[in-house]
Amino acid sequence: MQVSAEIRWFWPSKEPTDLARWFKDQTVHNLPAGGGESRTDLYLVDPNQFELGIKSRGGKSGIEVKGLVSTVEPGLINPPFSGPIELWTKWSSSSLRLEADETVRIEKTRWLRKFDTSTECPREIELDSAERPRSGEPFPESGCNVEFTALTIAGHYPWWTLGFEAFGSLGEVAQSLQAVALLLVGRNPPTLEDGLRSSYPEWLTEHLQAKSLR
Repeated sequence: MQVSAEIRWFWPSKEPTDLARWFKDQTVHNLPAGGGESRTDLYLVDPNQFELGIKSRGGKSGIEVKGLVSTVEPGLINPPFSGPIELWTKWSSSSLRLEADETVRIEKTRWLRKFDTSTECPREIELDSAERPRSGEPFPESGCNVEFTALTIAGHYPWWTLGFEAFGSLGEVAQSLQAVALLLVGRNPPTLEDGLRSSYPEWLTEHLQAKSLR
């Protein structure tokens, strides 16, 4: 089982260009963003709930199951990254399968920044296009991923998302997310006023009319 603390925003149709430019700007962050490669995930469509996310990741065998455990209030309080923090747990199984007629295909092109939060000040780790540390160092046991991702739904429906996902022990993840968000506030990000704050399961349930996208 893995534990994470998360907060996420979505934008439909039109790319938030100021945010994309800021996120990828090496002169702002002193390091280039990692990633930039594409993959396709299959998500289970369940219009009756938004506290459980089930997906097949990038063609890998088996599935990932994420469940919402709790919400931390007030969460993040420094604009533009403000809002409640959600605590999630995740399990992986190589034996379970998803039925194709119950899923929606989401193609993702993701840019990623990864921070080690094991020290007093979060440290960004330089990543390559496959999201691996360029230095060859191991991934940190506690840290926070910050991603900017372009989404294509069922081959035609564009969205974009900015997400923070801190990982580590249950007692650390919320503080890790807060520390990284505060660090990025100091890098003068643009506003997120048009962003829809939502988790992936809630977004699928409430904002995609998922049944029509299968």
